[in-house]
Amino acid sequence: MIVKFHARGTGAGSGPVGYLLGRNNDREDAWVLRGSPEQTEALIDGSQYAKRYTSGVLSFQESQISEKAKREIMDSFEKALMPGLDADQYDCLWVEHADKGRVELNFVIPNVELTSGKRLQPYYDRADRPRVDAWKTVTNARYNFHDPDDPANQRALTTPSNLPRERATAQRQITDGLLRLAAEGEVTNRDGVVRALEDTGFEVTRQTKSSISVADPEGGKPIRLRGKLYERDFEVGSSLRAEIDRASREYREGREERFREARERLAVGVERKREENQRRYPRPEPAI
Repeated sequence: MIVKFHARGTGAGSGPVGYLLGRNNDREDAWVLRGSPEQTEALIDGSQYAKRYTSGVLSFQESQISEKAKREIMDSFEKALMPGLDADQYDCLWVEHADKGRVELNFVIPNVELTSGKRLQPYYDRADRPRVDAWKTVTNARYNFHDPDDPANQRALTTPSNLPRERATAQRQITDGLLRLAAEGEVTNRDGVVRALEDTGFEVTRQTKSSISVADPEGGKPIRLRGKLYERDFEVGSSLRAEIDRASREYREGREERFREARERLAVGVERKREENQRRYPRPEPAI
C-alpha cells in the first residue's frame, strides 16, 4: 500500500467529488464507503480559504480487502493524520475505486474545522510526511500487504519529493529503484544511471570514478551514492539479479526492526500533532 496526496485543492467541490463518483454519480466501480458527498461538496464551496480541500488515495496492490479491514484502515489513517480532533470537528469523504483491478481508498477533506470555522490543514508535507510514512509502514506490516519499498517489488525510482529524510534510507531507496530499472533493461551503464536520476527529478551534483552525488531535496549536504552501480565502468552483468535478491533479502530480514521503529515514530508524531491540534482547535467549554 502506498499513500498519495494530490496537489490540487482549489476550485468548487464538484471537482473532487465529481472525479471520485462521476458527474452524475455514474462512475463505474466507484462507491461511497463513508461520509456524505453532498456535505463535502457544500463545505468546500462554502470555504473562504485559498486551498479549500485536501485529497489523496491509499492505493493497494491487493484486488480484495475485507470490509472490516477497510474500516480499520480508514479509522487509523484519520487518527494518524488528524490526531486530537473528534469526528465532529472535520469532514472526510471516503470513496472506493476498483476499476484498476486493485483496491483504492480515495479521501477528500474540506480544509475547515467544523466547530470553529477555522482553517484546517490536514497535511503539510514537510511536517507530516514522516508520520504518514510511519503509519504506512506499520499498516503494511500489520495486514501483511504488498510492500512497495521491498527491492523485489520496486518498479520505479523514488522521486526527490518522496525521498525519506533519513539519509541511509534515502540512499537505499534510490539504489533499489535503480537496480529494478537495470533488471528491466532500462539502465545498462553509468550514463543510464545518471539519465535515470535526472529524468526522475534529481540534480546530479558530482561524479567521480566510484560515486555519484545528488542534491538533497531538503537542502542539506549532497547525498553521495557509492557501490558498483555508481562506478564509472558499471555495466549490467550476470550479478545484477543476485544484487537485487540480496537487497530484498536484507530488507525482509530487517522487517521486525523497521516495524518497531516505525511504530515508535508514529506514536511520537501523533502525540506532537495531537497537542498542536488541541491547542489550535480547543473544544468549547460545556454550557452550564
